Amino acid sequence: MSVNTSTSIISSNGVLRYYLFDFWREMGDHRTADYPLIRDGPWLMLTIMTSYYLFVHKIGPSFMKSREPFELRSTLLIYNSAMVAANAYFFIQALQWIKYGSALFDFRFPTKDDHSVAIQQQIWSFYLYYCTKFVDLLDTVFFVLRKKYSQITTLHVYHHTAVPVLGWMTFWYRFNVPSITLFALLNSLVHMVMYSYYALSALGPRIQPFLWWKRYITQLQLLQFCAFGAYGTLVKLLHQGTYPSFAFWTAYSQSILFFYMFIKFYFKSYCSRKSAKLDNKTQ
Repeated sequence: MSVNTSTSIISSNGVLRYYLFDFWREMGDHRTADYPLIRDGPWLMLTIMTSYYLFVHKIGPSFMKSREPFELRSTLLIYNSAMVAANAYFFIQALQWIKYGSALFDFRFPTKDDHSVAIQQQIWSFYLYYCTKFVDLLDTVFFVLRKKYSQITTLHVYHHTAVPVLGWMTFWYRFNVPSITLFALLNSLVHMVMYSYYALSALGPRIQPFLWWKRYITQLQLLQFCAFGAYGTLVKLLHQGTYPSFAFWTAYSQSILFFYMFIKFYFKSYCSRKSAKLDNKTQ
């Protein structure tokens, strides 16, 4: 092997390593660069999400093909109750992140120069909140194990996939964007209600007559995306120039896409004559 060939290989390896690892540390928010799931690029997060997708569509159904559905009522009760408690905690935390609303009036894209103790504590708290987005994936795992395949819709899988990916991008690139903390606040509130419903439904058929309010969870989700979209519009009108275009349009487009997908689901589930008669059966 010639010297020039060896030099070329070394140079190529250096470029590859840079874009696989060093790039992510250099371009991201240095305050979050050492956190698990964030350090050294998105590869661990993408491995988890790929494993989730393969389990939901391939591994899980194949495993359950010749098996009876698992009941999992006790597991679901514990899981959903724990998620209610977790989201209640992060709802309170999110109120503090946005300074009970006042931080939302600062429409500028935040800097990454704040290294105060308060911001470090907020980063850690937000990181724990972000980790719960991976715990949310168990929703789909339980659907597979219970053979509730009709619940595993495109909306369901996309929602559970997009949030961890977008959350990673936010936590990596710039922490403490006001619109993202607003999303965390609204999302925690919606999940408190949603997981309360699922915890109650896990108690069995006797509780079903009291679960007439499922459709209102979807309405609350729609309001969430309306609020997020409205805030994004204000950002665009007032201080969009301080936001990187890619970051702004990635987040803003998701509120529109999610609203479209959820309202389509709402009309299909609750506004058709057949769905009204079925009354959208609980878990």
